[in-house]
Amino acid sequence: MKKMLALALSAALAAGTLAGCGGSGGSDSGATTQAAAQGGSAETKAEAKTEAKDVFWTFAAPPASSALYPYWVSVGQAVSTVFPQYKITTSESQGAVAITKSVRNGEADVGNSVSSTDYENYNGTGTFEGQPFKDLRMLFYYEVTAEMFCTTKDSGITDLKGLDGQRFNPGGTGTSAEDLCHKILGLFNVNPDYFVASQADAADAYSNREIVGTIKLGPVVDSYVMQLNASVPVNVINLSDEEIAKIIEAYPFLIKVTIPAGTYDGIDQDVNTVGTPQGAQTTTKLSQQDGYNIVKAMFDDGKSIWQAAYPSGAENDYVAMTLASTVPLHAGTVQYFVEQGIEVPEELIPPEYVAVQ
Repeated sequence: MKKMLALALSAALAAGTLAGCGGSGGSDSGATTQAAAQGGSAETKAEAKTEAKDVFWTFAAPPASSALYPYWVSVGQAVSTVFPQYKITTSESQGAVAITKSVRNGEADVGNSVSSTDYENYNGTGTFEGQPFKDLRMLFYYEVTAEMFCTTKDSGITDLKGLDGQRFNPGGTGTSAEDLCHKILGLFNVNPDYFVASQADAADAYSNREIVGTIKLGPVVDSYVMQLNASVPVNVINLSDEEIAKIIEAYPFLIKVTIPAGTYDGIDQDVNTVGTPQGAQTTTKLSQQDGYNIVKAMFDDGKSIWQAAYPSGAENDYVAMTLASTVPLHAGTVQYFVEQGIEVPEELIPPEYVAVQ
């Protein structure tokens, strides 16, 4: 069931004096800055920025070798440019699982995530079996990434079965790519001789022909796969419709992804695989106002900053991807969507959300 959350504009708002509404926990630094972000006089804006207290956050990003790392650097830049009271440190991590653990334990305030890990983290399944984390909240999703099974062309391996018994890297240690690799290959009873390593070490092993291939979960156009292809010509395994259907039936948080022909040199046909949306996760500790400010900076006022750093994501439909979440949204995200007149599915509205009048 869905419901439209209507945004009511008060007389005070009409007069140009907005009052921020804080959520549960987190700083209340955004309360004075919402007026500056949404309207009011120049004096009001100046006063709001002067009164805001500095807030120090850590944003956990994918590995520096990932095409998504520059995006996350630009996220911090966009948010802190629009709202200077936020002092953001962007830290490199080893992948979505490691990042999720850092957000769970409070080492990071916001972090990159993938929908598969989000689902398991919230519900206490898979990697987080028996450890549901009901304080997980999604700020937004921003990119669909593909699970790319990369093999050396001269290995002759063109399907999953060909990986059986071969020296193969399942993805960087602690990454969602690694987790999905074990899930998918296990589903088809394929058992490689796994070479467990970081993404950087796996790339070295690939270029030195110590392994027949590796996995990368990343944007369809991925710099890591380009790096592999530049060292030793790469083949990305094409999954059949039957294989994709079986995978999605077992793991419904995955989707079909097509890599267009010509995306990588030497690959002249479309490649079908499965993938997962990438997003920005946080917890209920982040106040509604702070969450609202982050989303507003990303969707509106700071958009040009991250688009310059990550132009391939400029045309992505953030709203549609975010509304397809399998876990609750952050209260600040709901507030922003309501303000824009966007319908939010009831199951995505967290209990701590407070409507702004």
